[in-house]
Amino acid sequence: MRRLFLSTALSALALPAMAEDAALLLGVERYQEFRRVSGADDLARAEGDLRDAGYAVEVATNESGRDMLPELNRFVAEVADADRLIVALSGRFYSDGDRAWLMASDARDPSLFGMGDTAISVDSLMHVLAQTPGQALLVLGIDEGDSNSLGQGLSQGVGRLDIPQGVSVIVSAPGSVDDVLTEAARDGADLVAYVDDSRRLRMEGFRPASLVMQPDADGPAPRPAGDPTVAAWRDAQTQDTADSYRDFLFQYPDSAYAAEARRKLDEIENDPVRLDRLSEESLNLNRDARRAIQRNLTLLGYNTRGVDGIFGPGSRSAIRNWQQTNGFQQTSFLTREQIDRIDAQARRRAAEIEAEEEREREEALRLDRAYWEETGARGDIAGYRAYLERYPEGAFAEEATQKLNELTGRDREEDQRVEDAQEQERRLNVNPILARLIESRLAQLGFNPGNVDGRFDRDTRRAIARYQTSRNLPSTGYLSEPTLARLLADTFR
Repeated sequence: MRRLFLSTALSALALPAMAEDAALLLGVERYQEFRRVSGADDLARAEGDLRDAGYAVEVATNESGRDMLPELNRFVAEVADADRLIVALSGRFYSDGDRAWLMASDARDPSLFGMGDTAISVDSLMHVLAQTPGQALLVLGIDEGDSNSLGQGLSQGVGRLDIPQGVSVIVSAPGSVDDVLTEAARDGADLVAYVDDSRRLRMEGFRPASLVMQPDADGPAPRPAGDPTVAAWRDAQTQDTADSYRDFLFQYPDSAYAAEARRKLDEIENDPVRLDRLSEESLNLNRDARRAIQRNLTLLGYNTRGVDGIFGPGSRSAIRNWQQTNGFQQTSFLTREQIDRIDAQARRRAAEIEAEEEREREEALRLDRAYWEETGARGDIAGYRAYLERYPEGAFAEEATQKLNELTGRDREEDQRVEDAQEQERRLNVNPILARLIESRLAQLGFNPGNVDGRFDRDTRRAIARYQTSRNLPSTGYLSEPTLARLLADTFR
């Protein structure tokens, strides 16, 4: 069966243009497997205001992932030649720290690998919005008090959004998203001022001096799509260097993007490790590569506070400490040379640890063997027991256990044989008179039972055993019916 993925649908941008401006509104209040998000579907109330403002609007509320696909595909088709784009998402989100998804109504069991066609990639939508930098708005309706851990390195919420250049993000409570959208559709409304005047909202990503999504009908006409300012700003963002932003400001000091260019320039000039950060980012380290680095640093004694593939404060501190020890500038960002050196040091350290463990194993075996020579190698029960008490998992433990079982097994058999012989003698009810008669017969037959006194002492037992052996009877030293009958009937020799 063909499986659809929402992030794939969002990346299909090479489609014919159908409208100049487009908006996508997705809200989920009721979930099949999760607690509802009150007010998350209220964003649909702003549909009319956005249509009146000239937007082609796609709306889906409380739908499954598959049911949202038509709206997503139509929105993607409408963005190809749009001047303005608005996306509003409201409901339950989850994140792995770097990526975020909006859960559809049929979502369940969040995973690091996404949720197939039951979740919408926020990152993919932001890349779509990046097609109209400066006129791209993402409104997120998030219940920020609901930030429980979901396990597997996941949590509810959107985590740290990696917002593309030129995309503005407004974070709101779920029930207030429609108010933000209505304001965005109002002629001449400055969303930056609107956010600053509200304690319930915050803006992230592209934050110019003012952000007007709907120019005032009585104000200046909007710039044509071919305005060179737009192309110059995109070039400056692509280069993302101090010189590129300076050149842009020199050419277009009054541009709508001038404030953002100055902010980026200040950020670059006041960030002494920016080049190091960009250098590390250019390596495109995936999560597995970051985990390998964390494991290597931990092996070398630099605590990264976990091996999760996320370079948080613990990992950055470990990198900085390693850089200090190895004579590098302490930036907390890695170069390819440093990664290779960490790997080489970790391999050498692993080999050293293995060699140390081998030496320890050899020394332990030497002591084990020496103790065996003094105990179990002598072949007696006491020696086997002494060895097993010291080395229950030792090199000779299996042999000692086997030999001990054999010896103690024979002893148990002998004990049982003696008990059986004693029981047979008790059944004969030998009285003192019969006992003296037996002793006399043994003496007459030459088996020397000692004093003939009616008491079966050691000499008597030995005499009985010798007699039984001579007559091919079981030699136990105790009387049995066959022994007694033979003894009383036996003739002198």
